[in-house]
Amino acid sequence: MLLCWELGLAGGFSLNQYDVVIIGGGAAGLSVAYFLSGHCRLLVLERERELAYHSSGRTAAMYIEGYENSVVQTLTVAGRDFFFDPPEGFSDHPLLGDSGGLTIAAHHEVRALDKYVSGWSRDCPELSLVSEEETLELAPIIRPEWLGGAAYDPSWKNIDVHGLLMGFEKGVLKNGGEIKKSAEITGLKSLASGWEVSIGDEVVGASTVVNASGAWANSVASLAGVRARPLTPMRRTAVIVPAPVTIGSGPMVHTISGNLYFRPESPGMMVCPQDETPSEPMDAFALELDVAQTIEEYQAVTNQEVSRVLRSWAGLRTFAEDRKPVVGYDSESPNFFWLAGQGGFGIQTSPGLGRLASQLILNRDDPDLAINVNRY
Repeated sequence: MLLCWELGLAGGFSLNQYDVVIIGGGAAGLSVAYFLSGHCRLLVLERERELAYHSSGRTAAMYIEGYENSVVQTLTVAGRDFFFDPPEGFSDHPLLGDSGGLTIAAHHEVRALDKYVSGWSRDCPELSLVSEEETLELAPIIRPEWLGGAAYDPSWKNIDVHGLLMGFEKGVLKNGGEIKKSAEITGLKSLASGWEVSIGDEVVGASTVVNASGAWANSVASLAGVRARPLTPMRRTAVIVPAPVTIGSGPMVHTISGNLYFRPESPGMMVCPQDETPSEPMDAFALELDVAQTIEEYQAVTNQEVSRVLRSWAGLRTFAEDRKPVVGYDSESPNFFWLAGQGGFGIQTSPGLGRLASQLILNRDDPDLAINVNRY
């Protein structure tokens, strides 16, 4: 393996020099920094005052191996051992908690439910149809008169997002990496030996720049004079509403139609309409209309009357056209590495994708065409 410090900094800089500068301190940036740390001199730059401020810190992440498409599934499975048995000292407690996933269907959707179960049976061997009695035992707030059928997969897990991201951060710092917050990039200048990165009045040098800036990935590319890729930030809304004290814990419940999911989350029930509304890169927030529609859909499926909202928020999930990550060195700007387009699966794929990206950076390899940035 070619170590970063062996990449060479020919020409040199009369400024602070790094082998790798990672732009973005969310799940993507922190995970690749974690796996790179100790192998090169690296710097993570986060524009906000805290890490994972945007999408990564606003997610209701689950560990679901049979999720999205085959590429996402492969990347998720690649991180399985990391989640179930984290490296020593990474976290003081397990990263995964028992949850289970309950898929529910209205009477007119039973055929779609059957198709869902048969279609996912190979990738999700524990997924099976369950009776009405079993469904209401798992999630007693579902309206019996609404329920046409359900399927349950006990293998779904809750991810401790805070614990995961803190573990990445601690590991980076322990291994000699640097992290700067409130560090907005104001300039990226391509040089023969790498990049000149401006952070306000400060300038640092980098052999490689990693674009892990989420919804702002194309903005960072533009700043670097690199061609944009077809990445679209999508707003997703979530609310927390009061829940019966008898609920305690329970599975993630989602509708087969894909318009709603909910699960217990302190101090109540988290409810999401699974919306994907195209958005400009921004500090996203929940719109009143989206919150109202969320409550309406939740009340239609459950026996809960919602009189108040305890909390509401939104985050941006950025997708490529094919809903696969955009990864690799840019063929037109060879010292510019993309790590973007993680959509709604950035947390659960972060160990697998972070390790893969670090290997690609160190070895200057090209990823498989399915996720290669140069497919666009």
